[in-house]
Amino acid sequence: MFAITVFFVPALPALDFSLRPGGFLFIPLGEPAKTRYDLGGGGDLLFDLDLSSVWPNPLGIGYTAGIEGGINYAPLASGTDKGLSLYSAGAGLSLYYYPLSRLLLRLDGAAGVYTGIMEKSRTPASWWLRAGGGIGFRFVPSFVLSANSGYRNYHDQGGALHSGMYIGLTAQLNFETRAGAGDVDLTVQQDEAVFPVYLSLYQRNSIGTLLIRNNENAEIRNVRVSFRAGKYTASEYACGTIPLIAKGRTVELPLYADFSPEVLNFTDRGRIVGEAVIRYSFLGKEREQVRTAAVQVYNRNAYPSGDSAGLAAFVSPTSPEVLEYAKYITGMARTNQRIGLNQNMQFGIWLFEGLRAAGVRTRETGDREEGSPMEIQFPVETLGFRGGHELDAGLLYAAALEASGIRAALIPTSNDFITALSLGIDRAQAETLFNGTEKLLIIDDEIWLPLSMAAFNNGFTASWGKASEGLSAVFAAGATADCIVLEDAWVLYPPAPLAAQGIQFSKPETSLLQRNVEAAFTGYVNADIAPLLRAVQEQIRTAPTAALYNRLGILLIRTGKTADAKAAYERAAGMGSIPAMTNRGNLALMEMDYATAKRWFTQALVVSPDNEIAKRGIEKANDK
Repeated sequence: MFAITVFFVPALPALDFSLRPGGFLFIPLGEPAKTRYDLGGGGDLLFDLDLSSVWPNPLGIGYTAGIEGGINYAPLASGTDKGLSLYSAGAGLSLYYYPLSRLLLRLDGAAGVYTGIMEKSRTPASWWLRAGGGIGFRFVPSFVLSANSGYRNYHDQGGALHSGMYIGLTAQLNFETRAGAGDVDLTVQQDEAVFPVYLSLYQRNSIGTLLIRNNENAEIRNVRVSFRAGKYTASEYACGTIPLIAKGRTVELPLYADFSPEVLNFTDRGRIVGEAVIRYSFLGKEREQVRTAAVQVYNRNAYPSGDSAGLAAFVSPTSPEVLEYAKYITGMARTNQRIGLNQNMQFGIWLFEGLRAAGVRTRETGDREEGSPMEIQFPVETLGFRGGHELDAGLLYAAALEASGIRAALIPTSNDFITALSLGIDRAQAETLFNGTEKLLIIDDEIWLPLSMAAFNNGFTASWGKASEGLSAVFAAGATADCIVLEDAWVLYPPAPLAAQGIQFSKPETSLLQRNVEAAFTGYVNADIAPLLRAVQEQIRTAPTAALYNRLGILLIRTGKTADAKAAYERAAGMGSIPAMTNRGNLALMEMDYATAKRWFTQALVVSPDNEIAKRGIEKANDK
């Protein structure tokens, strides 16, 4: 039986070394060397271990430790052929740097012991030292020729035996214990996969980190790194530039990318096999290396919890299918538009009830796996699936509003998701349209109408009521709610350019849609217009004025009682109200009764010749 013992030897680092043979002239300096010796010279051989090949630094400065031996012959100044031969050995340190690809600068020093021999006599051993520097030209990484100079001092018991300046040439032969691969290595580190919905953000927010290692047998300069991934990127995108990477050193760069809309076709988690292009200068010559850089990607519906403003990226006002839906519904709204009511609110009601009439329904948001991103549908998907979670419905409704030219905002709360539509009016105008502003949001004096997606299935009126109650409860508790105005959020989170999905939305049943819209308008009139109407009627009974009758006409128009509104306007006009005259004229214009319209506008101009409303009214009537 044989016993075999296996020894595991740890891998040693690749420690480079060099041999530096050289010759020099030696010029005596100081006493007694200057008077005792003539110009001499000698040679030495240095063996250096390049410590910076194991521990490189970002500045590219190299450092070595080594041993050396040499001889220095010093002829006597007496005119004889005698001279002193100095044999030395010692250890030294040096620093070197390549400011240019082929230009070497070096500082070094050494110390050790020596002995001197003249004919048959020998001096006692003593110590010596030197310090100097050099400048060299690198022909290839393995060979450098340098000119060097410095100061040497050979000490004895009585002081300096010999001292002076040396000037010489040194050849440097570099050796590698592990040959360089002659290229550059690259590794990708990625803490989290790419979110396709944020594809444009990765031009300024890193996907991960690129680790770039210089495996060339010298430093590389002006390193430029970019990333590309075929159809998944719109262009080769620069990740950064590094002035210098020392031999054997690894540096980091952020990984950026110019993703194309193709990444939005990821319906499951996967990866993109891209390429990192590394361009650099090596000894004055340009080189290019291409390395595989695989990037992990979430599916397109993934959304990271955190900044709620990021939801804006899912909402695009130019989504083809949502645009088609919005145009169809707003076309119906214009055909059935009501006089005297806020247009944004009217369109908002039609768009909301249009989704319900088309069969869109919401369901409760389910639990998700801890640590995993949320899954959110794009509006076109919710339209095609005819349903989704409350958040999905809120994004679809917001997209339809924006596609119709109405500003939308998102308000996520702990137990609801609210979408708000801008009415495009201020507080003063709102007081003429609503019985108070308790059910409205006021943001920088702009009036918004909030709608709860938790109550989406119950219709516009119920949704509005639940949203206002929920927000009132939040504010009453001293809490706050994020209000994400899409127009503002798109500055940081641009809409993801999801291509047309070929989804045909189900057109709502017209009669059902009209009934639902009528119910919403009736609820609004009963809750907000009727109280205002009763208040004005009570004031007229006690103290009738032209202004009150004009106000009565406005409110009657909003309730749909056109004939009663005409009578109120005419009563106010008879009392001298110019606004009532122009209101009556505008009402006639809407009914395409142009002769009556001209009569009322003319009457207004008789009383007020500079009235701009009346002038424009006559121009419109004459154009017909």
